[in-house]
Amino acid sequence: MQTTASIQRTAQLRPLGIGKASIEAWLNAKSKVMTNMFGMEVTRLEGLRVYGAFGLMTVGAALSGVSLLVTALCVALAGYNVYKLNVEHPEEKGGEA
Repeated sequence: MQTTASIQRTAQLRPLGIGKASIEAWLNAKSKVMTNMFGMEVTRLEGLRVYGAFGLMTVGAALSGVSLLVTALCVALAGYNVYKLNVEHPEEKGGEA
């Protein structure tokens, strides 16, 4: 009984071990799903930015009749996500033949 209480107390005092470095390493790792979808190497951070841009555009379109301010904010944030993607990969230009 005493051993169980001691183990539980030790587990409560121990930090989780999730730090900025481990989160950045996870975000910068290659995403298998996005890589297979796009046919090029895509990191998890880039995938989250793409999903974020689509999500913000969807919310902006859904709220366009309710609030012009919210729509403008969603479009601006989606544009910022696309800008950040273009800054990370300036050599990859889309839409050019």
